[in-house]
Amino acid sequence: MRVLVIGAGIGGLAVAKGLLDGGHDVAVFEHADALRDGGAAVTVWSNGTAALGQLGVTLEDVGRPLHSLKSITDSGRLLWEADLADVTERLGSPTIETPRRLLTGKIAAALPEHVLHFGRRCIAVTETADRVVVDFDDGTSAEGDLVIGADGQRSVVRRELLGGGPARHTGWASWQGLTRSDVPVAHGHQTVNIAGRVAHCGFIPAGGGLLHWWFDLPWRQGDESLSLRDLRRMFTGWPDPVGPLLAEVGPDDLGFFPHIRHVVPRVWGGPRSTLLGDAVHAMPPAVAQAANQTLEDAWLLSHRLADVTGEPGPALRAYEQERRSRVLKVSRTAAFTSAQRSTPLQRVGRLPKWIATRSQVASLRSGSTVLRPVPA
Repeated sequence: MRVLVIGAGIGGLAVAKGLLDGGHDVAVFEHADALRDGGAAVTVWSNGTAALGQLGVTLEDVGRPLHSLKSITDSGRLLWEADLADVTERLGSPTIETPRRLLTGKIAAALPEHVLHFGRRCIAVTETADRVVVDFDDGTSAEGDLVIGADGQRSVVRRELLGGGPARHTGWASWQGLTRSDVPVAHGHQTVNIAGRVAHCGFIPAGGGLLHWWFDLPWRQGDESLSLRDLRRMFTGWPDPVGPLLAEVGPDDLGFFPHIRHVVPRVWGGPRSTLLGDAVHAMPPAVAQAANQTLEDAWLLSHRLADVTGEPGPALRAYEQERRSRVLKVSRTAAFTSAQRSTPLQRVGRLPKWIATRSQVASLRSGSTVLRPVPA
């Protein structure tokens, strides 16, 4: 088939790789003039690295493998710690933190150059019984057998196919960055999450001395973003590495990221169209699964379409049905975890390490299509 993919983010690039390997003719259209290099870093959990592995992409030479995930309170008390090395052994695939630009670059490098078309902003999608036509803002158009909307939370393809508005704000936002840092956590293999009563923050090494950091706070749409001075004042007295990190970063390091969530529809497209990733199931970053669920979408959609040469509709609906049940679990968990941040629930008690580790394994399996259960 001739497949048109709208969006050259993680999902668009990954599904293009899978479809090309399946023998399809693929064109990816991106509104930006080049691959986007923003977005700090991405935690690619075991399900994400497994999906990438199935697509023939390895992250062995980029980012930082994570061996531990620790959560403490703003007073420094340990809540729980999960052994991610054990999670890797049980699930057969590692957890890696990598700058987003390196992840997209890695997938893009596996594609023939002629597949990517930049500076092409989709403005309309027309679907008929035997073809789809995508119109771009430069007056050009493209025709194919199938269109895949991988164009993010403000997806034009979703609007054209399903109608409705964009994802809704959840009432929280992150102030985040990716900075070369001297704090010890930047040079280790451990994620540190710190839970306060009305705020949270986290720190993940991303390789090469880079540290992915974020500060999560309640936020209303229309409120002004906080400055670095505001963050330093609000997080005074929190345990390391909060103070040292905020002391060494500058205003240019600070990015703003409102949390959003989609209502996940039952059907994601028409007889010759579907969606993947944030275009259909944007979610809060509380469980760091958005990119991983996108990679799972790309893997399964490629798999479902591998042998399709005629009408793609049945394969598309099978993909959507299988992924929807999984992604709904993850989206609801992310929303619940985010909402919990306004209560003391995350701060009560202390979990034994083995329970925290098994909980990570169970959570990743329950929301995954690509992972297969293995004996305990």
